Amino acid sequence: MPGVGAPQEMASRMGPLASSPTDERRRAVASASSRLPALLEPERVSPFLHDRGTVLYNPLTGASLPKHGEGFQALSRAAAGMPVEASPAVLEHLRAARFLIDDVDAEARRTHLLYVSLETCTSCNHRCPFCPVSVSPREREVMTQELFESILDQIVEAGGRGTVVFLSNYNEPTIDPLFEERVLALFARGLPVSLLTNASHLDPDRAARLEAAGQFRYVGINLPTLDPERYERLHGTRDLARVLANIDALAARRLAQESAIVVLGDEDEAHRRDAEEIRARFEPGGWWVRPFKIRSRPASGTFVPEPPAKKRLRGCEQMGSRPFEHLHVTATAKAVLCCQDYYEKLTVGDLRTQSVAQILGGDTMARLRRWTYGVEEAPDDFLCRRCEFALGE
Repeated sequence: MPGVGAPQEMASRMGPLASSPTDERRRAVASASSRLPALLEPERVSPFLHDRGTVLYNPLTGASLPKHGEGFQALSRAAAGMPVEASPAVLEHLRAARFLIDDVDAEARRTHLLYVSLETCTSCNHRCPFCPVSVSPREREVMTQELFESILDQIVEAGGRGTVVFLSNYNEPTIDPLFEERVLALFARGLPVSLLTNASHLDPDRAARLEAAGQFRYVGINLPTLDPERYERLHGTRDLARVLANIDALAARRLAQESAIVVLGDEDEAHRRDAEEIRARFEPGGWWVRPFKIRSRPASGTFVPEPPAKKRLRGCEQMGSRPFEHLHVTATAKAVLCCQDYYEKLTVGDLRTQSVAQILGGDTMARLRRWTYGVEEAPDDFLCRRCEFALGE
């Protein structure tokens, strides 16, 4: 689903109302313009909007604008450079929800922080062949608890206590020697916590301690198959028996508001069979079994093919906008643009020397947001050009 780029690209998608007026129509529009509400110079349509079919979505505010309403018609005319036929209340809403803006650079420095991926260690004990850890494992690093808690406090300040924190990116969070201390710190601050894990170290005793301390927002377990030989090929370990025992023990617990088993595969017959076998075993225990296709990661070095490069970028749609609604922090406290950036080519800051607010509002983040949304032309080798989740063509 394409995003909405600069006004001329947006106008081209909005149909007859956004087409350029004829000379006669221009004269008619001009004679009536004094009677219509006007945009304020240098007001313009935001270039950071997402076209989600029936609505336009603004990742800077979380607001959606239905395409059948007066507000969308007004935005269409504004995108085409025409006088806006809309009530003052509609114009005020478009401004308040930031569909209309007056400064693109300032807009690129805004953030609507909803999610933080916060790695606490670089290690993973499995070697899934679709993951870059399998081809280029990182040196072992563990974030200090002091730095971790400082980042949490800054997350609360920047995004509020509703900001969801994922304790993972390319690591296995449960093998962090301070894993339980991290969870307790998150629970103490009232932050929703999502745990993505292979469950190899989520044993019943640990699960009981965590359950006594609080509740995760989400626990997702990566389990591709019940077949031991296939599991070893897909995860590079012989952990299946231990993993299944841990999941069996978790089934009776209330560890999370939402508990899922994620079944990754190629959407072929083997993948469908694996998903059905896992569903038959675990759904009676309350697990939500979710099959997903393995997706590529640009420049990861794995076997998964990448899509053709996009010539024009118009945004990002991966659980919302990664540049505006997410923050990704590695175990070494580097902030990177996106979860796809395993090799940290697009570092936007360092939380050992900068604050969360400084990074999110900084020059580097603003520039990469402009590149991602096509406000400025990105380099040919920009990571987003070969990302499955990038909007554009």
